[in-house]
Amino acid sequence: MDPIWPRLRHQDVPRKSKVDWQAVRDAAPHGVARTAELRELGVAAGTIAGRTRSGQWERGSRGQIRLRTGPPTTEERLDAALRLAGPDAVLSGAAACRLYGLTKLPDAGTILVLVPHGRRRQDADEVHLERTHRPPPAVVRSGFPCAPLERAVLDAARHMVRLDPVRSLLAEAVQRRFTTVARLTEELDAGTRRGTRLARIVLGELADGVRSAAESWAREIAREMEQEGFPPIEWNRAIHLESTGAFLFSPDGWIDEVGAAWEIESVEYHLDPEDQERSYARRALMNTHDVVLVEHRPKLLRTNPSQVKREVREAYERALRRPRPPLEARAPR
Repeated sequence: MDPIWPRLRHQDVPRKSKVDWQAVRDAAPHGVARTAELRELGVAAGTIAGRTRSGQWERGSRGQIRLRTGPPTTEERLDAALRLAGPDAVLSGAAACRLYGLTKLPDAGTILVLVPHGRRRQDADEVHLERTHRPPPAVVRSGFPCAPLERAVLDAARHMVRLDPVRSLLAEAVQRRFTTVARLTEELDAGTRRGTRLARIVLGELADGVRSAAESWAREIAREMEQEGFPPIEWNRAIHLESTGAFLFSPDGWIDEVGAAWEIESVEYHLDPEDQERSYARRALMNTHDVVLVEHRPKLLRTNPSQVKREVREAYERALRRPRPPLEARAPR
């Protein structure tokens, strides 16, 4: 016997009542249903009261019934949020981003649900209903209606209060080819301006070629160094052989005056294992062409920028002591 769907006991409902429990299962695939839905399916009020009183079921938010016990699953929480929101609602923000496969998100918290603007808001517990004049078309992910990815990403960014988490999320979405800077910018321009300041900053960085949150930190350090008289550092340049024009590699940072490279390396920020293999091959190629390389982990950029500056300067000085390799920096391909 399925413990989630125990047999009716004679004291739960009148003896002549019949319930199609398969229909109840179909109506509540994640074990959540509204009281009104259960009544429409023939479940008597006495049955609902009896099972919640005995602990077989649990009462949830605003007339919802959990048809099981124990901690709610993620699917159950999402289903409950959508039932609370009503017809034509879609998940957005961090909850929808997770269903798309993005990972650079805050811990699971409030579930954002978009509803048509004319609907009365009914926030409850962990659910935030946001009315919109631009209800998006639903994209089904893992059985749940979601806002399109660009809308979900930007809605998640609007509810963040720090720049670095926004950098991480938008950079992941672009770096892993879920979307493009152009599509994100189009969605940003079409929607509300409320809460979009951080997203606009990050989209400007991404349009300028920034590929990760860590790289944006490195650029901040580079700007400070240039203000102190250090040669300019170019970003994501395509490095070619002067003699043949053959493409060699594209480092994060490039000091063209001396032919030195600056790389920001981390499994956390280079998300694909294949990117790691390409990083190893790129280092070997730099060594072959006598490029002085300095590398830093993202954490050091935040915790000890003075050490980073010192090591970049040391790399520059080492590069000065040898002839500049015959390499040409071009705009990114």
